[in-house]
Amino acid sequence: MRRATLFTFAPLLIGCMSEPHSPCTPPAVDGSGQLRIVASVDTSDTLDRQAVACLRGFLQRKLDPDAVNDHWSASDTERFGALYPEVLYAEYDSVGDPRYAPTLLAILPSGREEGRILRVTWTDRRTDPAKTSPRCTFDFVAERTEEGMRLSRPLAVHTRTWERRTVGTITYIISPEHRFSEEQALEQQEVIGKLSRFFGVAPFPITYYSFSGPADLYRARGFIHHPLMWTIPSGGLVDERGNVYSGNDKDIYTHEVVHLFSHRRTKEPPPLLEEGLATLLGGSVEHDYAWHRANLQRYLASDPGIDLRSRCNTYVTDYIAEETSVPYVIGAVLCERILRTGGKEELLAVMAAGPDPWPALARHGITPENLTTEVRKELAFPPLRTPW
Repeated sequence: MRRATLFTFAPLLIGCMSEPHSPCTPPAVDGSGQLRIVASVDTSDTLDRQAVACLRGFLQRKLDPDAVNDHWSASDTERFGALYPEVLYAEYDSVGDPRYAPTLLAILPSGREEGRILRVTWTDRRTDPAKTSPRCTFDFVAERTEEGMRLSRPLAVHTRTWERRTVGTITYIISPEHRFSEEQALEQQEVIGKLSRFFGVAPFPITYYSFSGPADLYRARGFIHHPLMWTIPSGGLVDERGNVYSGNDKDIYTHEVVHLFSHRRTKEPPPLLEEGLATLLGGSVEHDYAWHRANLQRYLASDPGIDLRSRCNTYVTDYIAEETSVPYVIGAVLCERILRTGGKEELLAVMAAGPDPWPALARHGITPENLTTEVRKELAFPPLRTPW
């Protein structure tokens, strides 16, 4: 839906969702991926047994970088990037302990003779999986290839018959639950022209998945159960291969497209400023930057003792006025400050200085210690009329 904020053990953000890093680093191999199988699952078929064996191997070694292609389809990674953090880190709680156990619920047909769908759920290992709510339930595609049995996500399977339209540089893949808007697609192309000039990056092909909402988005990506499927009204994300996933029932999602241009220009920008610039230029969760800026201004005015220095982690949920992400809007104000005082090239230079924003921000007199004071100062200025 990041990028958007997903959930605590694997921070994908929705509102913006991206494919972020995990907040903890669990051990690569510790046996916590040992697979349970419900009694009703029949594994007498040879292909079923091979699929389950591949799944077992993947769960036990999925965090081992030397084993990444032993069980997972290389073509899937090339098309969609690394597997979703929610699945990679599903066993682990917020401090990195392997609390949740994977259970195979069903083996289903995939629509291909050499393939199966393996439905896996993760539940608290201290409880009976039949009597507790799942943390996450995901469908893996298992298919026999020339390299042997390999797993992949079901997104390509779910969307293979969906309508496709090309508008300018964007190929839209359209959910049957979404009504395509040519007007919005043309508006997105106009924005792409502005982003191209702002970042100094030529327009490039983008694949844009249009969904009706978060539940539609998560189902297509393979989730049967996900904490955000029915709890947030809209959101989106991009992956590391440049695919946009729009869960806002629209064919324009400038916040997410900003991330694609940002990464092409600055490679590894600091998340605080990357999310900030995406919010400054493209808004967040259906509101423009001015709306979020006003929320932050009112929030800071309500209490002189507020300290923002510990609220810059874009991978945690921290909202004011229900829909304003504190780290996103802090980042946007900092980007606005640099644009106002140093111009676009200076902002891009700061973003290109590495994932830690503070050394470059120090050139502008901004440190963690004086962050709140400097944000208050910037909010005293009127917002920039045309930041790009």
